[in-house]
Amino acid sequence: MAGSPSGWLNHYGDSTPVIDPESHMRELAGRGDGDALARCPALVMGGFIDPMVAPIAEATGAVDSNLKPNLRIGQLDGHRVGVANVPVGASHASTLLEELIGLGARTLLIAGATGALRPGIDVGDHVIATNALREEGTSYHYQPPEHPARADGPAARALIEAAGFSEHASHAGRVWSTDAPYREFTGKVQRYGKDGVIGVDMEASALMIVSEFRGADLGLILTVSDLVYRGDWPNIFGTDEYRANCADMASIVVRAARALLAGKDTTDG
Repeated sequence: MAGSPSGWLNHYGDSTPVIDPESHMRELAGRGDGDALARCPALVMGGFIDPMVAPIAEATGAVDSNLKPNLRIGQLDGHRVGVANVPVGASHASTLLEELIGLGARTLLIAGATGALRPGIDVGDHVIATNALREEGTSYHYQPPEHPARADGPAARALIEAAGFSEHASHAGRVWSTDAPYREFTGKVQRYGKDGVIGVDMEASALMIVSEFRGADLGLILTVSDLVYRGDWPNIFGTDEYRANCADMASIVVRAARALLAGKDTTDG
């Protein structure tokens, strides 16, 4: 059971969390006729909206599980895999991540959306987020402000390679995560774009910090849905084009998962 770093955030003594996610999820799984020893697959794919998740579920034949309402279980190349609907927002998304990891997930491939912060990153492109600026609140309950948020391990590398097979352009790099999409100030957008930040979202930095804290490998791919650096804010939310881009991103996630499953032991108990 992990505790907070000494002398940071908690100034009142014992830093042991009251609720341990693994114990909590095991207790929930064992209620009624459930199996307290049931495990989530070691590799879980997920996304924030149905156009991202449905193609993954279809590719894996995933069906509802009794572990969590938003977790389905399927098969990919003979391996048991999970498919998760991830809630929007850093706090809710991180809570799900904690619970999946507590149940046995060790590699997570998550699809989302981002707004572009600089020219050359266009609507329909895909961004593999390898590190992030932390302007959400959740990650500060796990690591101090100076701790970098990053996701640049095997899962991210598999997404970068898999994205090369798509007709859509892809970019790997830094994103900015904020809890307040309606408070993305023009001056900040311009400065962050000049500093090399390529996109903005609501969850990336928190998911990176939580994954590292719990010893899981995270890969995060985001389709560019809008151009935040332009004052007229072009966006394709809710369009057939957006749904098609999400489906393309889902195919990248499945391709990356296949590569990861082929390259390492996936025994998950």
